[in-house]
Amino acid sequence: MKKLSIYLFIITFLTTALAACSDSRIYKIGVSQCSQDDWRSKMNDEINREIMLHEDAEVEIRSADDSNPKQISDIRYFADNGFDIIIVSPNEAQALTPIIKEVYESGIPVIIFDRNIIGDSYTAHIGVDDKSIGRGAAHYAFHILTEPPKVIEIYGLRGSTPAENRHNGFANELTAGGGKIIASEAGNWNKEEAIPIVDSLLKAHPEANLIYAHNDRMAIAASEITRRHGRNDIKIIGIDAAPEIGIKAVADSIIDATFLYPTEGHRLIQTALAILKGEPYQREVEIPASSAVDLSNADILLLQNETLTEETRKMKLLKEKIDDYWAKHSSQTSLFYASIAIIVLLFGVFFLVLRSFWQHRRHQMALMERNRLLEEQRDMQKSLNEKLQEATQSKLMFFTNVSHDLRTPLTLISEPVSQLADANNLTPQQHTLIKIADKNVKILRRLINRILVDDKN
Repeated sequence: MKKLSIYLFIITFLTTALAACSDSRIYKIGVSQCSQDDWRSKMNDEINREIMLHEDAEVEIRSADDSNPKQISDIRYFADNGFDIIIVSPNEAQALTPIIKEVYESGIPVIIFDRNIIGDSYTAHIGVDDKSIGRGAAHYAFHILTEPPKVIEIYGLRGSTPAENRHNGFANELTAGGGKIIASEAGNWNKEEAIPIVDSLLKAHPEANLIYAHNDRMAIAASEITRRHGRNDIKIIGIDAAPEIGIKAVADSIIDATFLYPTEGHRLIQTALAILKGEPYQREVEIPASSAVDLSNADILLLQNETLTEETRKMKLLKEKIDDYWAKHSSQTSLFYASIAIIVLLFGVFFLVLRSFWQHRRHQMALMERNRLLEEQRDMQKSLNEKLQEATQSKLMFFTNVSHDLRTPLTLISEPVSQLADANNLTPQQHTLIKIADKNVKILRRLINRILVDDKN
């Protein structure tokens, strides 16, 4: 009887502990994406990968498919179904501001990411410096062209804050450098809509030497049209650098360059949980722009993405095994509860619980080992990024040194040629030839000075 009482006490204690675990708080996070595309698929993968590391949270992602009414409906769904926090990428600032403000003022925390709203009715905002991306694209345009850029711009969505900032940053930098946007039309982020726009603009502006698209899908559309027109001389720049679309297009020489638009899906989940748990977080986060992706680094980035994809697959497999384990554990728990009333099976139930404990411990050790391997992979990727940055700096230093070496002899040539051009004792033919030489020496000096100025910037 004494042993039986001890067993009953242990069973009661374990039952109470398991019940307490089952009642632990699970945070519900709702994510409202404004559309579905390769960039957002990458972000959704990052969100799902990060949520696997947090057993106290679950996430549901909905896409509005570029529809303001559908996104408003999605946000109301999250608000009406007890979600603890809502993460929103607004399709259009003006249309989505009222519903976001309503939800925020009702007491539900709201995180705005990627795009923005009118006002500050949100708990946190995480965005990318789109103006810097635009400025970087303009710098790159001057770098790959030997004459002032004459640009056809394929705009994103009118009223979308990323599109407006990408345009403003690009236009200001381009104008300051002597370039010009000769045409700008909205492709609404879609390849299908961009194709007829590029076709008509190329016919109207044959003098164009560069196409600047606000995302890679529209840039790929522009590439198809320029090839159809036989205009392989036109350079094409896109934005987003999603591995399977933008970076692959660069590696395959479909477009000339793309600019990385960070997704930061893991940061969204980490910020959301910090808000829900009352931990410190940064209300305004502006992720800095990254450098261009071109043929010099596209293959390396694709290789890194393949490695990350493989590690993600392993994490998902591990998560499935964990879920399978907990499903089995739940089944065993149900059997355990039923066995309380059957004294005859006490020893068998106790053995199952003890066996389950050791299995869980071995599983935790295996999980720790897999996490260690993932950390080693992360360090390896960091090392590759550092080598890439060193290679980029070496190239920049080479161009700077060559420009300095050229500027000195050109300066020495320029003055004598300029004096000869102003001389009165030359024949008309000699005077003409000297003028041509003087003009071209000045052009060379201006180009070299521009290279040096861009390098300093």
